[in-house]
Amino acid sequence: MWIQQPGIINEQIEFLGAHKNCLYLLKGKEGILIGGGMSWVAPALEKQFAAMKFDPRKIRSLVITHSHFDHCGAVPYLKRKFPHLKILASPYAKEVFSKEKAVSFIATQNEKMAGLQGVQEETKRLRAQFDGIQVDQTVADGDILDLGGGIRAQILEVPGHTKCSIGVYVPELQALFPTDAFPFPTADGKEPSFPSAQYDFDAFKKSFQKMAALSVKMLAFDHHGVFGGDRVKDLFCQALEKVMELKESLLEEYRQIRDFELLAKSKAAESRMKSQLDFLDEELQLIVMKTNLRKILGDSIPAA
Repeated sequence: MWIQQPGIINEQIEFLGAHKNCLYLLKGKEGILIGGGMSWVAPALEKQFAAMKFDPRKIRSLVITHSHFDHCGAVPYLKRKFPHLKILASPYAKEVFSKEKAVSFIATQNEKMAGLQGVQEETKRLRAQFDGIQVDQTVADGDILDLGGGIRAQILEVPGHTKCSIGVYVPELQALFPTDAFPFPTADGKEPSFPSAQYDFDAFKKSFQKMAALSVKMLAFDHHGVFGGDRVKDLFCQALEKVMELKESLLEEYRQIRDFELLAKSKAAESRMKSQLDFLDEELQLIVMKTNLRKILGDSIPAA
């Protein structure tokens, strides 16, 4: 099963946002939003909230899965729309949001994507411009958010992609919201994308193994939707193989060409083609890939 477009998944989960930039509403007696998306999805969110049967006043909090611009850009809009929302994030994400340079970069990337999508005027009308985030409460591994009605959201610290990455696991539904700590599916849904260990590759592997030990029947990604049924096991197996063999396969490619720039350009182009996330332009994708490769290959390649 692959659910690619926003809509109701089941009684407890609604898929919000867009195919490329996903948010989720988890519902018990109360609700929480999982993921912070980008500002360009605000017009879609506006329509989704208007059509929602769940009382928005019962949405009590929002969990920011990590501080990258494509996972937090819609948070100011959501906070303005629902002033009662409590914003939750890891302690390090809170630190990131306190830095002027980080806030400026997040704002620039979100404004650029709103322009590419042709929704700049609409985002302005909805007051969806990114202008910073005030984290109300930090969360840590093992924290439980009890929504009532037998639904609990368990916080998982899953560093590696970033220092601040957190996932959400719902034991009662065997549903996992892994953020980019799990290589999200490629645009065609056939395989996991290139593992993005921009902070620490060893930590990325440990985080993935931690999630692989859970009982999971549903994977709800921040990019490209929701997978269930047999595809969950397939994706775990494919991703585990890719993650565990990644360093050796990259080293073999590097030994053959002995050119870090060429390797980075090749992998960036391949990743961009497979993911089709247009908010990662060619220049930014290359910067990300260079960071990623240096974290994975370490001392095996010349210093920058």
